[in-house]
This record gives sequence, structure tokens and C-alpha cells, in this order.
Amino acid sequence: MNAWRSFLSQYPIKKFDKGQMIICQDTDPNCCYIISKGFVKTYLITNEGTEKPISFEGKHDIFPVDTVFGHSQGAKYFYEAYTPSEMYAVPREDFVNFVHNQPRLFKRMFNYLIRRTLDYHEHISSLEQAKAFDKLICALNFLTKRFGREITKSRAHMTLPLTQQDLANFLGLTRETTGVQLKALEQDGVLRYKRQRYLVNTSRLTAMVNQR
Repeated sequence: MNAWRSFLSQYPIKKFDKGQMIICQDTDPNCCYIISKGFVKTYLITNEGTEKPISFEGKHDIFPVDTVFGHSQGAKYFYEAYTPSEMYAVPREDFVNFVHNQPRLFKRMFNYLIRRTLDYHEHISSLEQAKAFDKLICALNFLTKRFGREITKSRAHMTLPLTQQDLANFLGLTRETTGVQLKALEQDGVLRYKRQRYLVNTSRLTAMVNQR
């Protein structure tokens, strides 16, 4: 939308290096971020000091939605640049007023929030699987749908450069278990994995998820 692009052009783009903290838990950022390039990891730290990824944000994603719309006084999670990233930092009041005054954009925002809610539901569903293999295929299925770039009708490149450790943390598994299951999927021709790049046979992966 031209109005949306024109609105964003009023604000400078902020750049973050890989691993740089964008928002700390319990702080009030007083703005919302709209990603134009790169990926952001959303996570929390358990009482035991373990990092637990909640989600990954990519191009055009908006965060933190809860504080932007006044549902939280402070950020519930940590937000960290997962890759070198660029994003707009829009003052919260400006963003909310613009959305409220643009009916078409409000509808797009509503649909966007529904899609993100469904992503969280699929993450929960993957966590609820009893077997490590089932956790992995469910997670890869929705991550590929969310971040995949179609190469052919049955193959896609998952653009999120997910490490085995972060994938393991995302699913509540050990890195060793996650590595074994990824290797099994490679041997079955479901994916090829090398240096955080995933080439996924989406037809085979979807069939596995449906048959579990």
C-alpha cells in the first residue's frame, strides 16, 4: 500500500548486528519495530538460565505487538537480531493512530494478527507431540510455510538460517537428539541441511505430518 510505504518513510531505518539486543524483557520500548531486512529471535530465559525461543520474526513482521496496543506495560520477551537486520522504529502513538485512521490497513493488520496466532498454535502443537521426530516434522512444516521460498511445486528453501541449537531449544529437545532426527529426515529425502540452510521437500514433509 502506498499510504503504508509513505508512512514508514517518515522514520529512519535502524540497523542491528547479529546478536545485538533490540528489546530487553520488562522494558518499555515506547515504539514498534517493522522489519525491512533480516530476522529477529523472540525468546525468554528460564529460571534455570536456559534460553527458550518463542518465535522468529522476518521481513514485514511487527513487534512487540502487546506493548504497541497497550496490552502490556513492558515487553514480555527478549528481542534479539538473529541475523544482521534493518527495521523501522515507529513511535507507538504514531503507529496506533495511523492504523486506526486507515480502515484498509486495519483489516490487513487484523489478518496479520490472525496468521501470527495460527503460527503460535502450530508451535504449541509441535511441542505437544510425544516423539522427538514428530515435534521436528511439525515445526519444520510450519516454519517452511512461514519462511519458505518456493523453488519448485514440491520443494522450498527455508530462508530462516536456523541453527540446530536454536531449533532444539525451540522444541525443548537436546541438540544431539535434534541432529539425529535431522539426519533421519535427510536419509528419507525430506530435506537437505547444511550450514543453517534447509532445502525441504514440502510434499514429503506434509505427507509425514498428516500421517503421524
